[in-house]
Amino acid sequence: MTQEKLLVTDTHPIIYFFCDGGRRLSKKAKKAFEEATTNAQTGIFVPVPVLWELSLLVQNGDIEIDKPFSQWVDELFQYRTINPLSFDETTVKIFHDVRYHNDPFDRAIVASAIQIGSPLISNDGKMHDHTPCELFWD
Repeated sequence: MTQEKLLVTDTHPIIYFFCDGGRRLSKKAKKAFEEATTNAQTGIFVPVPVLWELSLLVQNGDIEIDKPFSQWVDELFQYRTINPLSFDETTVKIFHDVRYHNDPFDRAIVASAIQIGSPLISNDGKMHDHTPCELFWD
């Protein structure tokens, strides 16, 4: 797998692909998820803060999934090229210096992408305005 085929995902692309059929993803982002789930040509890392944010969105009823959350997460990681990305002390140090945004989830997700040096799949307007890391969308 080449370096440009290793990506980190924000929360909304996971929702768009797995809960909404990918209709709201850019063609480039949708192709990356399709490659990760069908032919293992793209690796996608899911930062732990993405899982945490997804959990809260499900608990609050903001998104619906068709099975228990823990089962949904287990099935997500059955794809061999979709993997969790830990949030450790090194990531927290990077998080501390990411100050473009007040949302702790967004800052943590950006810090995760910076830590491993991979582009972040995101269409977040604030991220695109401030470009705190390399973005992967259009």
